[in-house]
Parts: sequence; C-alpha cells; structure tokens
Amino acid sequence: MIGNCRTTPCFSPMMIRLHRSWGWVRNDFADEFSRLHDAGAFLPDGTVSPVIWKTGSKFVLRAQTERGFSVAYKSFFRIRNFHQYLLRPSPSAAEAINYMRLKKVGLPLPDLLAVGELRKGFVLKNAFMVSRFAEGFRDGRDFTRDGIYENDISKRREFICGHLRLLAKLHDSGIRHRGFTPFNLLYREDPDGMKFCWIDVAECRRTIVSAKTIAADIAGFFDYMKLSAEERRESEKQYLDACRIRRIDLAKLFASVEKRLAAKVKK
Repeated sequence: MIGNCRTTPCFSPMMIRLHRSWGWVRNDFADEFSRLHDAGAFLPDGTVSPVIWKTGSKFVLRAQTERGFSVAYKSFFRIRNFHQYLLRPSPSAAEAINYMRLKKVGLPLPDLLAVGELRKGFVLKNAFMVSRFAEGFRDGRDFTRDGIYENDISKRREFICGHLRLLAKLHDSGIRHRGFTPFNLLYREDPDGMKFCWIDVAECRRTIVSAKTIAADIAGFFDYMKLSAEERRESEKQYLDACRIRRIDLAKLFASVEKRLAAKVKK
C-alpha cells in the first residue's frame, strides 16, 4: 500500500479509485506512516501496537509515533459481502469523506492522517484509516446504564445536551448520523467545561433530514441511558433550540422518540 499512497496536505474524494488499490497520507505524516508500517505497528497481532477494539471483520490499534503522539489505525481486514463495494467506497473511504464533510461543518473530530484500499480489480480486499488518537478523551459509556456517571445528573446532562447541540449542527447541514450512540461520542472534562469529539462516523449520510430521521438518531442515543421522560424532553428542547432549521416541534419530537423507545423495549 505504501507505494500506492499519494502524499498531499488534504484528502479529496477524487483520490478514490474503485478499480484498483489506492491510498493517501497527509504530507506531514508521511515519514511517520512509513516508519510505523515498516516496524509492524499496523499488524493486528498486538505485539507492536495494542489492540483497542476488534470484531470479526475489523480491528483498531493505538500506535505510538516518534513525535510523541498516538494514532488510531482502523483496518477492515475481512470483507464480508464484497459485492457491496464493487461500485462504492469501502467503510474506511466513506469515513474519510465524512471526516472532510463534518470538519467543514465545524464538528469536532480527530485529524485524518491516512486512508486507503487494497483491491484486486474492483474487488475490495482490505481498507484502512489512520487518525490522530483523541488523547485524554473518554467515551460516553460512562453515562450509560452501569457506567461510572450513570447517576450523576449534572455531568450526564452536560454530556447529552452538548452532543445533541452538535447533532443539531449536523442535521442543519443535511446529514444524518445513523450511528449516534455513546460509544462513538467522546468527552473530556476541562476547567472551562466539557470538550467533545466524535469518532466512527462512517455511517453518516447526506439525505433529506426529516422529523422521522431526527427522532431515529435521538432515540438511538437515548436507548443506552437511564433517563426519565422529563430529562429526555428537556434534552430534546436543547436540541431544537440549537437547530437553525426547525423540522419538528417539541411535542411531536418527544412523542416520536418515546414511541421508538417503547418499541425497543417490547423487542
């Protein structure tokens, strides 16, 4: 993959090729990327870089650079249903596109450092993405059921409302999240208040944002938390107050989210 990587300051979707392998590395990270690759820091066995997440089809490593910062290396190493990607980008490439889009909107994401695909003809064999590790951040599982801040109403409210205001910005730009869960929403407690960061945005899509899709994103978020109906309603008000484009009023949003949550409980 190294030989196929272009080195430029910014990633562009125009670099994606569906008929052959391709790659991109940010120019100020190129030497470090080559060093890490050659040192085996991106191998999934965890001997050089610790594995921080692994499923049957992908893994995420935390690799340490010589310049003193860490990077997150995500690889889709086992491509299931490869026919899905014959005429469209891999999840890694889709996420890189979303990094570019969401950064332009002003949403907080780590720096994108590299991305690429290994293909044989049109058949996708592997895909990877490298981003700067979100140092000092924790994920929102701290606020879910059995999380360390499950019952800390003040901190939980700051976390929820802060991310819902960011979701409003996303929806205003005509993008739906489709993976808006506490697992992908990071926070850091600073003296002047919580700071936020989003990861794993591969499922975000440009679409017609409607009352239905708004409720789906918010209900998916609330489903992981132990909230009273009053807390949910107040959080939804914070979301609506942050919207520049009003697509639904509070009463209808609350009713739609409650209906979705009730349906999940029945399942």
